[in-house]
Amino acid sequence: MFSTLSGGQVMTVEQRLEVIEGELMRLRAREEICQLKARYLNACDRQDPEAVRACFAEGEVKIDMSYFGQCANRDEFVDGIFVPRGCHDHVLDMHHCANPEIEILDADHARGVWSLNYRNINTQDQTLTLLSALYYDEYRRIDGDWKISGSRTEYRTVMHCIYKSGSLQVSTAARSLAG
Repeated sequence: MFSTLSGGQVMTVEQRLEVIEGELMRLRAREEICQLKARYLNACDRQDPEAVRACFAEGEVKIDMSYFGQCANRDEFVDGIFVPRGCHDHVLDMHHCANPEIEILDADHARGVWSLNYRNINTQDQTLTLLSALYYDEYRRIDGDWKISGSRTEYRTVMHCIYKSGSLQVSTAARSLAG
């Protein structure tokens, strides 16, 4: 059985198998990256620093969270931003990502864009924050496992509210909480 390539060339069975294997590799990589992102988001919501740390590559990893800070590696991110800001009983978070645009660059490198829908309830400060952002991620496969090897967050919308019994007051509605 033969198929044709663009340009009218005939493809052998071996060539077809090679094409199918390549497509399967890309689909598997895409699914593994989606699972990695889900583990990261769920670890954030569980306030699990070690599970968050495990989602990132060791060594140099540029993490740019705009006004929340920039980090040069996963430890700076987890210990300097994630734990101090998010790991408290009074912090209730929800991170949901959708609309993945994942590009497999080769067998061990990929990049992706994700749309984040985030909700934060702070029961101590009595605040509610709703925001949307885009994650621009880079991925590297290390010892067979995909890891986040870079990430930049672009904030798109934010609404920050103060709540008291029977009332909800909007204090910010903008593109970011900065300024």
